[in-house]
Amino acid sequence: MKKIAFVLLITLLSISVYSQGVRMGLTASPQVSWMKSDASTISSDGSQFGFNFGLMTDFFFAERYSFSTGLMINNTGGKLKYGEDTLTFKTNDKTYELHPGTSIKYKIQYIDIPLAFRMESNQIGYFVYYAQFGVTNHFRVGASADIEGETFEIVDDVKSIKNISINGAGCKDEIDLYSMGYNIGAGANYYFSKNTAITFGLLYTNGFIDVTSNKNKQIKDNVSLRSITLKVGVLF
Repeated sequence: MKKIAFVLLITLLSISVYSQGVRMGLTASPQVSWMKSDASTISSDGSQFGFNFGLMTDFFFAERYSFSTGLMINNTGGKLKYGEDTLTFKTNDKTYELHPGTSIKYKIQYIDIPLAFRMESNQIGYFVYYAQFGVTNHFRVGASADIEGETFEIVDDVKSIKNISINGAGCKDEIDLYSMGYNIGAGANYYFSKNTAITFGLLYTNGFIDVTSNKNKQIKDNVSLRSITLKVGVLF
């Protein structure tokens, strides 16, 4: 974790030193996210609507080329259904032995630090069009889960199955502290004055580091977090 933070700091400092100009902005962007496991017994069971918002900065190293970064609060997640295997799931106050067929809706809050290469067109009327690709670093700050299904319960040494419906149970131990995904997107900036613009576009993010923790799982799967974001913001 310290090594990752150090590399990010050095990268951002290097970008700022060699940049030829800096442009900053604010964004508040709606998104749809979902989770997908590489295990055949675990299926994606729905998407989640959320927002990410924060500060974005472009460091230009040429007239129409820049490194784009920022600091975002990202509210995201998804829903998984665990098919054939019993799942041990730990919340902040209890550990559940979940019966096969249980669905879990993960709600995750990250601090995001994106790093992307950005290319822009010449200004055409009031518009400048752009494309970008890079990576997004996710640092978990909060996680909770809604659980619908069945759990095993032992009463008087007898193991039985009990229906459960849990909303908003804290589950930080089930979500890894750090994750990463690649991002690719395109859009446009609408300049209504010389240096001020409204920016909008679509951004697709696909995780390639496991989002969930495998410490309590019987199946050592890899769960990727994916999202489509409608980027909306103001550039200064």
